[in-house]
Amino acid sequence: MESHRTRPSLHFTANCWINDPCAPGYDPATGLYHVFYQCNPHCTEWGSMSWGHLISEDLIHWTPFTKPALIPDQPYDGDGVFTGCMAPPENSETGSLKVIYSSVRHLPFHWSTPPYPRDAAGLAIAESRDNGKTWTKLSENPILAAEWHALNDLRGQNSMYGLVSGGIEDHGPTAFLYSVPHRNVSEWHYLSPLVNIPARFQPSQKWSGNFGINWECVNFLTLEAGSNSRVCLILGAEGDIEREHIRNYKGDAHIPPRTVRSLLWMFGDLRVENDVPRVEYTHGGYLDCGPLYAANSFFDPVSKRHIMHAWIPEEDIPASYANDKGWNGALAIPRELFLVSISNVTRALYSPLSEISSVEQVPNQDGSATIYTLGIRPVEEIVRLRKRHRHSCQQKYISLPPTAGASHALCSTSSTTWVLEAEIAINPSCCFEVGFHIRHNSDMSIRTTIMFSPQEETISVNKARSTSDPNIRNCPEQGPFTLFYKTDYLGVQPKDKLESLRIHIISDADTLEVFANDRFALATMAYSPDIRPAGISAFAKGEQGSAVIEEVNIWEGLPSARKV
Repeated sequence: MESHRTRPSLHFTANCWINDPCAPGYDPATGLYHVFYQCNPHCTEWGSMSWGHLISEDLIHWTPFTKPALIPDQPYDGDGVFTGCMAPPENSETGSLKVIYSSVRHLPFHWSTPPYPRDAAGLAIAESRDNGKTWTKLSENPILAAEWHALNDLRGQNSMYGLVSGGIEDHGPTAFLYSVPHRNVSEWHYLSPLVNIPARFQPSQKWSGNFGINWECVNFLTLEAGSNSRVCLILGAEGDIEREHIRNYKGDAHIPPRTVRSLLWMFGDLRVENDVPRVEYTHGGYLDCGPLYAANSFFDPVSKRHIMHAWIPEEDIPASYANDKGWNGALAIPRELFLVSISNVTRALYSPLSEISSVEQVPNQDGSATIYTLGIRPVEEIVRLRKRHRHSCQQKYISLPPTAGASHALCSTSSTTWVLEAEIAINPSCCFEVGFHIRHNSDMSIRTTIMFSPQEETISVNKARSTSDPNIRNCPEQGPFTLFYKTDYLGVQPKDKLESLRIHIISDADTLEVFANDRFALATMAYSPDIRPAGISAFAKGEQGSAVIEEVNIWEGLPSARKV
């Protein structure tokens, strides 16, 4: 059944339920990027976990295969083909590819959902000898209960390593480490838990997120900035402590509550004791402050970037709503992960630097610090799309608020797909809020609000007026974010100067992604009626001139990223 609702065009959706992206990678034999995704090909509800398959030349335009690549059709995976990764191609000319996946024979299958059945999930391999067109499961399956990822030169050996995401009952979440020889990815040798932290570990109530009781989809990365590098884990933290703004939301009882989980990252010191590696936590935070989950990444040998894919769930609608519109879930626009280095930092807006557990400080001789944190932004290929299409708006030097309680109209959009980029100078002593009302009608009775609160040091998405449909839970999204003062040496005397807020919004029908200063991300679903034209306005609360939009650009009518 085709939906009357507008479908996302930049974000991949399928005519069914989809969730975790799997086995992202690059095939040098064809020059194609691959990503798979868990799906139920039969309907828009979870079940019958299979793998769909997409290919792309540029990480933006994706061609889906018409049939699932893998389905649960063997005794060892009859209850589902779950998350997995791609093995590095053994030969760039043979067209041979291998994927390694979690093969589930009994549900539920992890320790936090008792009774836990032993041998409920295994590790299996599927191979393609025609550049990914068809896949065959190996006869020796299943090979192990694990999930695969590569770690280079750990323990001083040229080896590969596998991670099994999970946890230890009555102890805490972790990832279990295995060594995997290059000659045969079917041979796995257990080493140890990679991380040792207690259950519900949360270094900061504001900045770090709760690391939960069980981990999913753990990825190991080494991020570099110049001569500096950091060991980084990205992970899905399953827990039983919900974030306050979600817990306090009074939603409709007929819509089930959201799953308690967060997409997090952590830096750590990599230590080796008795030939056993371990990552000891040093810093960490939210990889995404919305419901985005199940991140999976790979290192792109062409661009030398760490590229991440992830899933935007739809947990704020009933099953009947998803069935009516014809799809459930979307894949986020691919993101680049990198190491951010900010020099000459003297302080944050309000929080002491020592309390911001998501940044690492390295002191400088002049009393300032160089700080390091996780960098995240949409892949630069998205810029190519907007350059070829209509530039709806460009304005400069807009003083906010224009008058008390008023907003400044920027433009009206005739498309549900558009991109906004803005740079905003803020006077934190008199600015309480600054942001944008988007997708709004003429009297603002329908609107979604994206807002930065300098004094609260948060970015939020307020969906209370996004729609009046009683079948939708308008749950807010929120995450920690601050700006930094840096020493400015351009004048006669050095002085502190506050960095500008650089915000990037990607609106695509119901999907919404927000980025700030290359170190904040929030993806969510914001269900709005199809208003055309729909307004975009800027606002600020505070004294006149408390915020100045130095420049704002909006592009609309971007083409579909889906190739058929």
